[in-house]
Amino acid sequence: MELIRVQDSDYKKTYELYMSFPENENGYMNNVYGFDYERFLTWIEMKRNWSMGKELPEGFVPDTTYVLADGDNYVGVFNLRHCLNDFLREGPGHIGYCISKKYRGKGYATKGLEMTLEKARQMCIHEVYMSVNKDNPASLRVQQKNGAYIHHENDTEYFTRIDQITDGASREEIVSKFYTQYEEDGRLERSVHGRLEYATTMNYIHRYADKNSKVLEIGAGTGRYSIALAKEGMDVTAVELVDKNLEVLREHSKGISNIRALKGDATRLDGLSDDTYDVTLVFGPLYHLYEPDEVNLAIDEAIRVTKPGGVILFAFISVYAIMYSNYFYGNWASGQEENFTEDYNIRHFKEQLFTGYDIAEFEQLFEGKKVSWITTTGVDGLIEPIEHRADFGFTDEDFKKLSDWYLHFSEKRELLGNTNHLLYICRKDV
Repeated sequence: MELIRVQDSDYKKTYELYMSFPENENGYMNNVYGFDYERFLTWIEMKRNWSMGKELPEGFVPDTTYVLADGDNYVGVFNLRHCLNDFLREGPGHIGYCISKKYRGKGYATKGLEMTLEKARQMCIHEVYMSVNKDNPASLRVQQKNGAYIHHENDTEYFTRIDQITDGASREEIVSKFYTQYEEDGRLERSVHGRLEYATTMNYIHRYADKNSKVLEIGAGTGRYSIALAKEGMDVTAVELVDKNLEVLREHSKGISNIRALKGDATRLDGLSDDTYDVTLVFGPLYHLYEPDEVNLAIDEAIRVTKPGGVILFAFISVYAIMYSNYFYGNWASGQEENFTEDYNIRHFKEQLFTGYDIAEFEQLFEGKKVSWITTTGVDGLIEPIEHRADFGFTDEDFKKLSDWYLHFSEKRELLGNTNHLLYICRKDV
């Protein structure tokens, strides 16, 4: 099954799906009820603009409507509002959906809502608001299967919430919950910015590592880098916190004798000896560490296990790129409040899930450490916030040219705040 934006769907099949819905059923309003096909195509173009926050009627917010497809069959629609105004907050909430009558009772609503919640997480929507008519217990069960609880009610409706993080949870629980629900495997392959991140990062790894290197990756995810480096002949140790990711990593690395996968936390590399690795990669933990003590522990542990003269690559995220990528959809104020104080200092707290840094702020974390700075570089440029455009496109030939061009400019200081992912590269003092 997959969710397809209506503007990217087969318009004829989407039209037929919408025409199978009543005008109003259990609180779901079919806004194209009775449209002829030409008028429906005009609505599709309107939805394309709305998904980018363009030409919104007064009182409306940016939203994206998805068709749920099971093979060749279009079975339902799910609408995701990117943010809430006062009316939506007290009423319909973030998500509305409808399944065609002939496909009901087959689990499509539950799966479609699960997939829509993943889209919401990618938009940094940490708490989802929804509503359901009291005379529609099946829809309430769908929401509850996806973690919803009844927040309050009136005479006719329940108003539900789905906590995408978990209030009061530890940092480890929050990160594990996110990656258990998020499809991390393939992240670096399914988008242009992901492909550029991988290509650029591998280029920098190869500047300091060869087939004889002993490599440690901390926060290895599903093993995209670790497995590739092991296949090149390097002796690789991969450490991962999240059980789901570790399971995939171990499955993908079966039969490769020179890689071992361990469960572990970046702040406590128990069992790894001092001065062991030629190259240490810290690709992820610092996205999810918020307390200064834990940030310092992760940095110190990576330094500890690296050989004197060895190289360490620390990945981090630009707070400005977080804003550019996620908060131009009618939700700028909430993004600014989440990432900055009133006097514009940068905030770090675990409920952010992903925390971002000013480049100079991140570099200052290494002052007084027993390392020497080599460089700070971006790895994926400004692509993520513009890749959502309907007219965005890259051929394989263009991507090769982009990759070569970007490597030439990736360390330019004036560009670093715009790139989403960055590397701080240093050498352990002898």
